[in-house]
Formats: sequence, structure tokens, C-alpha cells
Amino acid sequence: MIMDLSTIAGYLAGITYAFAGFSYVRDVAQKKVKVSIAANFIFALINASQLVALINTEIWGPVPFTVISFMIAFSICILSLRNKKIYFATLDKIGLVGALIGLVIWQLTNDPTLNIYILSIVNILVFVPVVTKTFKYPDYETIRPWRINFLATCFLLLTINSASLVVWIVPAREFIGSLFMNVALTKKRKK
Repeated sequence: MIMDLSTIAGYLAGITYAFAGFSYVRDVAQKKVKVSIAANFIFALINASQLVALINTEIWGPVPFTVISFMIAFSICILSLRNKKIYFATLDKIGLVGALIGLVIWQLTNDPTLNIYILSIVNILVFVPVVTKTFKYPDYETIRPWRINFLATCFLLLTINSASLVVWIVPAREFIGSLFMNVALTKKRKK
């Protein structure tokens, strides 16, 4: 079996992101990072739903990255349970409802691409507060996992093998989010 660039890039993105994720989960376990269990619960739900939708639409490039992303968010939820501080901010509630709406629309229309589009919007809504928090309080995040994440999202961009929106929306969304987080954390280092 000969692998194309998109497939190779997908595996490289997944492997690289696994290193970033391990580092980030370790930082969470060591309480170097302040995380929202609600946001990570929603990210786990988004990634599980997105994984199934990507497979159903046969968009294979982002699959390894999405599997790792689910595992990271789920692991953080488990680790965060020990803090017993669980709260859902308004955007978290909107994100949860949005992710569930994506699943319902997918089931009603039998079109997994609609779920991917809705999940992308929801992911942005839930991630914006994380980026905003990082610009305000950059010490709440550690830089190394986000640097590795940025490399992984660069590989993820190489999985784009079509101009179709459904093919490039996940890699582009992940790259832009990682870029903003890295800018926020770099700003921290320059002060």
C-alpha cells in the first residue's frame, strides 16, 4: 500500500500531537495549567462526534489527530474531577447544546458533513475563551505543549487534499487556534 502526502501528514500530525498532548496532560496533572473541566468535556464530545463524522465522510487525514484530541480532552476531564470544581459558564452551555444539535441534525439529515460544520463553529465558540484567558493570564498555560501542538497543526494542514470546505475546515480551524495560543504565549515571554 502506497501512502499519499495527506495520509502521511495525518499520521505525523497524530504522532506529534500525541507528544504535545502527553506533555499537556502531565502539566495538568502537576497543576501547572489551569483548565476548565466543562470545556474539556465539550472538547471530548466534539472530538468523538467529529471522529465518527470524519470516518463516515471518508476524510481520513485529520482522523489520527482527532483520536489523540479526544484522548487528551477525556484524560483532562478525569484528572480534573479530583479538583471537584465543575462549573459550566454560559459559553460552555452553548457549546454543549451546539455539539448536541450537530448530532441531532446529522441524524435527521443523514449528512455527517453538517455535523462537522456545526462542530467547527461550536469548537471556535468554546475555544475563544481559552485564547482570551491566555492573553490575559499567560501563566495559566505552559508553552511547550502549545509549540508542539503548532507543529502538529502544520502537519495537519498538509492533510488537505481538496478545496472542499469539509476537507479543510478541521485542519484550518486547529491551525488557527494553535497559532493564536502560540501568539498569546509568545507575548507572555516578551514582557
